[in-house]
Amino acid sequence: MRPLITHDEIEMLKRDLDTLGEQNLVGIEAYEALHLLEMRRQTAKLEFIKRALEGKK
Repeated sequence: MRPLITHDEIEMLKRDLDTLGEQNLVGIEAYEALHLLEMRRQTAKLEFIKRALEGKK
């Protein structure tokens, strides 16, 4: 079961949607862009964790 969505996550989503709307991305294009953004965020988190673990060696 996934954790509940936080207020910060909702605010980030709203900002992302506003930015995508400014670029005229709507519907499936916006959905795909949000998916790519989330993948980038997850990759950045994993890279941060990896660097932190490597620094402890």
